[in-house]
This record gives sequence, C-alpha cells and structure tokens, in this order.
Amino acid sequence: MGLKLAWIFLLGGLQGLMGWYMVKSGLVDNPHVSQYRLTAHLGLAFIIYAAMFHVALGLLTPAGNLDVGKRLRSLRRFIQVLIGLIFLMVLSGGFVAGIRAGLAYNTFPLMNGHFIPPEIFILEPWYRNFFENLVTVQFDHRMIAWMLAILVPTFWFKSRQLTLPKSTHFACNLLLLMLVIQISLGVATLLMVVPLHLAASHQAGAMLLFTAALWVNHKLR
Repeated sequence: MGLKLAWIFLLGGLQGLMGWYMVKSGLVDNPHVSQYRLTAHLGLAFIIYAAMFHVALGLLTPAGNLDVGKRLRSLRRFIQVLIGLIFLMVLSGGFVAGIRAGLAYNTFPLMNGHFIPPEIFILEPWYRNFFENLVTVQFDHRMIAWMLAILVPTFWFKSRQLTLPKSTHFACNLLLLMLVIQISLGVATLLMVVPLHLAASHQAGAMLLFTAALWVNHKLR
C-alpha cells in the first residue's frame, strides 16, 4: 500500500508541474494555453484519479473468486479495451476544448451535411490535422463516441449472457446508462454551441463514464 500511495503522491507532484507548464504557455504571446499541454494535464488528472479509485476499490471490495472461463476472460479484455477507448476519448476532448473545436460544425449527426468534411486534411504535414485542425479534431471525437455507442451496448449484451453477481450486473447497467447520458450531453453541448454549464457537465460525464468502466473492470476480477 505504501508503494501505491507513493506513486500517487509522485503523480500529484507531476500534475502540479504540468499545471504550471500549461498555464505558462498562455502567458507569452497568446492568452490561450497550448492544446497539447492542456490535454496532457487533463490526461494526467484522469490517470491519478484511476490510480486512487483502484486503491479505494481494493480496500472496499477486495477481488472475489469468480470462475475464470473463456467467456469471462474475453469480457475482461473487452472492458479493458473500453477503458482505453474512453481514456482516448477524454484526450480527444482535451484537444476539442484546447482549440475550441466545438464552436464549429454545430450539427448532428452530420457535420454541415458531410459525414467526412472536405477540410479534414487541409494542414501540412498531414499529422498536424489530428491536433491543430478543428475539423479533424472534432471529427475524431465524434468517431470515438460512435465507436463507444456500438461497443458499450455490445459489452452489456455479452455481460447479460453470463452468470455474474448482481452487483456486477448493476455495474454493467450503470456503464450503459452513463454512456447514454454522456453522449446526450455531448450532442446537446455541440448543438447549443458549447454553453459553459453543458460543457462542464460533459466533462464531468466523461469522468463518471470512466469511473463506471473502472468499476466494471474491478467487479470482473
């Protein structure tokens, strides 16, 4: 436990340093912080939270003795992929906020009538578009949301086919519910051109969705 807490303590110190480094980027020529540093700061916050939540779950509900079959192992791998995808969605959201990509293409499900906007690769070299082109950044965020909209219900359906403890099924239900809430918040934020209260709720929703996925992962141990 001491080693785990020491790592969390070090990550907290690193987060403070990253926060200073992020703010510093907005004190030079442009009073807006770098989207790269903003996303790194956000991602590190989620990592620290995940570490703290993991330790807390281990203390509150130690891992049980579920029968480990092929289907359960597959379900465990599935939720770990979902956790990684949700974290990737959070990082893409950091870039959306960093370059204010939510202020453009305020239509859904298409982007001003296009599934793939024509401006998606207008910057050179091509890889800059994924981090600096607001069209590409918003498109990526949407695509990850669509992937989760397909994969999370698939995971939920697979979990219903297994005999699991009631609390584990409840965690899976909560994951599906949080996905519905989070996508609804994201669409509302986009259509209403990013009002502050909805944008903050959408960010909080990402944390709750991430929490639900971590909890499901713990319950399947």
